[in-house]
Amino acid sequence: MLVLVVSAAFATVSECFAGNRKELNILFIGNSFTFRHDLDQLVEHVFEEGHPEYDVQVERVVYGGQNMYKHSTYYFSQTFLEQSTIADEEIISRIRKMEAFLQQESAPDGWEHFQMTVRPDRKLEAFSDIHKNIKKAIRDHEQLLKNNPRVHWDYVVLQSWQDVHPSLDEGYAKYVRKIADVAKEQGAEVILYITAPNIQNSKPVAGPQLQDRVELEMKLAKALEKEIQAHCVVPVPLGINMIQRDGTDLTFCYENDFHPNQTSAFLTANMFYSAFFKESTEGFEFDSVTETNSKGQGEGKDPDGNDATVIFEDGTKFYLQKMAHQAVTKFDMMPRPEQQVTSMSDPRRFVERLGSQPESHAPMAAMVDDLFSHE
Repeated sequence: MLVLVVSAAFATVSECFAGNRKELNILFIGNSFTFRHDLDQLVEHVFEEGHPEYDVQVERVVYGGQNMYKHSTYYFSQTFLEQSTIADEEIISRIRKMEAFLQQESAPDGWEHFQMTVRPDRKLEAFSDIHKNIKKAIRDHEQLLKNNPRVHWDYVVLQSWQDVHPSLDEGYAKYVRKIADVAKEQGAEVILYITAPNIQNSKPVAGPQLQDRVELEMKLAKALEKEIQAHCVVPVPLGINMIQRDGTDLTFCYENDFHPNQTSAFLTANMFYSAFFKESTEGFEFDSVTETNSKGQGEGKDPDGNDATVIFEDGTKFYLQKMAHQAVTKFDMMPRPEQQVTSMSDPRRFVERLGSQPESHAPMAAMVDDLFSHE
């Protein structure tokens, strides 16, 4: 699914900027951790509130439950990053390659290796399971052929998804590096968006969840940031971890759904701003998030049956704004590793070090499978 979102000038933008705003084009590549709550639009909103001199334009290339490996290898999502320069012949060539994937009787080379390296604790996914996404990617490419807006992207957001591995040559880092090379050729900078599906708590907690995992993921993100010279990193696991440290009643995912809830989306949008501009959002008017998928609970509801829109009262809003900035600042101050984060020849040792799922996430495995049927 490819969604184009065109910004409109907010009424709060002063007249002095109305006719002289600088366009800022940001492409998001990810999955439902990007399109739920229309996160890209929340980022657009908070960017324009803090810097009304910018006219922020966002677009997203998203497929439920998918990672950078699949985006870059089977869906050719980098095509949309290249849209200002790519030739129609190359788009057609990629469509033909995707059509060939649909005809393969066995999984392509590398399919099992990626899964066994990054997710050795899970049952191997059949290649046919992603055929529906390949078909959507083909349609998206065909639409681009018909109407290519030739947008030049200033930044591309690359979202992690349970694919962080301690080696820069595996998992998230490996395929981010591939797309980062394309971004460099296009004159775009990379924003690393690190998600926190394993530490989001659906109930109050007395302390941090999976501390070792958070630390390892942050070290990997720091090493990757250095490797590709990323513009910034949005370290959501660190933000949630810092809030959980002394115990918290705040929750960051639903009881009935694995996805980030409105609180998590609000924290994340504020972290995007702090990471990008190196400024805090404390005092901003931005104060609400709306869930975009009720998961069968009915119109105007979120997956737990509560109101889809949450308007944060001042105390909670200011606290989340403050913690968003503190987490980004702490990450930015971390020393950059000079070598690989760690060496683990046995991927199962990696999984053991990351730990098991929190107790509050007992139904998590089933919910992860549900990500593939989000529409």
